[in-house]
Amino acid sequence: MTNDQAGAAAVPFTARKLAVFNLVLGVDHVFGCLGLFSLMPVLGVLLSRQTSGGSMVVGTGLFIYTAAAGISALLVNHWLPRFPYVVGMTAGLCLSALGFGLLPYVHGPVPLVALLAVAGLGVSIHFILSRVMIAELVTDDIGRHRIYSMLQIAVNIAAAIGPFAASLLYSTGSDGRLLLGLVALSYVLAAVSLLFGLPRGLRPPPTSGQWPISRAALMSVLRHRIGLRVVVTTVTGSFLYAQFFSAFALLVAHEIRTGAVRAVLLAGPAVTIVALQTAVTAVVSRLMKRGLRPLVMLGSATLMFAAAMALLGFGLPVAVAAGVSVAVFSVAEMLFTPMVSTAFAGLPIASSLEAFNIRQVSWTLGEALGSLSGGALFLFCYEHGHQGTYWLVLAGVTAVGMPLLLLSARSRTDAQESAAPLSASATK
Repeated sequence: MTNDQAGAAAVPFTARKLAVFNLVLGVDHVFGCLGLFSLMPVLGVLLSRQTSGGSMVVGTGLFIYTAAAGISALLVNHWLPRFPYVVGMTAGLCLSALGFGLLPYVHGPVPLVALLAVAGLGVSIHFILSRVMIAELVTDDIGRHRIYSMLQIAVNIAAAIGPFAASLLYSTGSDGRLLLGLVALSYVLAAVSLLFGLPRGLRPPPTSGQWPISRAALMSVLRHRIGLRVVVTTVTGSFLYAQFFSAFALLVAHEIRTGAVRAVLLAGPAVTIVALQTAVTAVVSRLMKRGLRPLVMLGSATLMFAAAMALLGFGLPVAVAAGVSVAVFSVAEMLFTPMVSTAFAGLPIASSLEAFNIRQVSWTLGEALGSLSGGALFLFCYEHGHQGTYWLVLAGVTAVGMPLLLLSARSRTDAQESAAPLSASATK
């Protein structure tokens, strides 16, 4: 990044430019995520019908897509700073449109998996560049958190609508062309929306070396006691977050007989976030003005995830336990997800791109392990009548470990704090 570009990144937005910036990113995320959430509820079924490879192809395809969407941008990390944000983000969305749009026209296992990898790469590029751009253009934690929270609302508007679009446009007897045409169109519309209101010519900061995460950046986080705890808390929280889409979804599918009740439970967090995220963000912003650290909020949200797990293990009637658990989970998600990006934006790393590469690795590690546990281990426990034990072990380990992590962070002296500040403005 040139000196001119660095200076441009540090200039605060005017109120009008910030409003336009927020609106463009919000529209972009609604369209892009509408495509994604319209497809995800039926992607496994669609893959099983596209090829004769059976469950192995379905499982491999879902795994490849999840991994690609999480961390594949690291593979092209060297090229990302060479293009303006608007070019990179638009290219990412077009890759996703191409990958998903071609799915119904191929039937071999290899091309199916390859297209899912292409679509995931586009999602990964778009996600990381949008978060890095916010970290570069907005100079304070509170301002960043407000924008990340706004994107959380946009994502969940799409998450609330997408499953209904899937049920309307796709059935087990169809070939998926209508649904995937809509998915591809949604990504194209998201790409078009980025052409209005984003800063022109501004590029992501380069990483400090040839690798997506340099040894120097990694060691600075590992040696920084707050930074290391942000990473550990993110991995833990995303592990618990993944239980909702794996173990909890399996529990609801097996125990709740009424389709409408299942739909309400699974759509509950998205609807709740759309309705309440703005109010929760306002409360968090006031707390941050009073000195609340992002790490403390991350730890508190992780403990709330654990509380939601514990409710499922107390032996309450399943419908009651699931309903209360969804309510607690929704509040935890509203606190946790935007704060993860806020916390990583403030890490003591000169390159925001490197900081968010570490974020992606941390989140993907926790979510992948959580999905594996929620699918395999929970199902094993459920089949042997020990599903309550599964939930209580997760909750218990978190309830013991997370306070110890937070208390050890509070033991830092003022001298240590001043020697390794977490303020992004002090390191950029």
